[in-house]
Amino acid sequence: MPIPKDDRDRPCAVARLTSRQLAWRSIGIKSLTKDELVKQEQQVTLNTEIGIALLGGVLGWILWTAVIMPFTSLQNTLLGHLLIPFVFSIVISTLIWFITLTWVRQRKFSKIAGIHLKHGHCAGCGYELRDLPTENDGCVVCPECNAAWNADRIGAEHA
Repeated sequence: MPIPKDDRDRPCAVARLTSRQLAWRSIGIKSLTKDELVKQEQQVTLNTEIGIALLGGVLGWILWTAVIMPFTSLQNTLLGHLLIPFVFSIVISTLIWFITLTWVRQRKFSKIAGIHLKHGHCAGCGYELRDLPTENDGCVVCPECNAAWNADRIGAEHA
């Protein structure tokens, strides 16, 4: 997987989401999300996240029916064949989503970086970059993580 890089081609991190943003992301329904940054980021990663959710659901169902249920007294019940596997699949799918979210965001870094920068935030750490000085090469350097971003990309959505 490619390493995320800033506009000076130096390695950087992917900005972390706040707890509130992460909560909106976990809901997964773009129309319910109030944070515009999260809404745009969800659109970028939607197909990958749907694939992960489906894979997690199938894995959860198989894990329950083939590995766990045979060792319970629920083998011949509706509860054991339908309700519990359904809930178990959702739990497993959600856990896999949380575990893989960082990987998904790194994979789509160039698009996610553009979204963060349009909102005036560093794509590497989330620090507010508007009103910071521009260096000779046209980049604004984040005082928090030292990632450099082209000044033309910062805050373009709100300009």
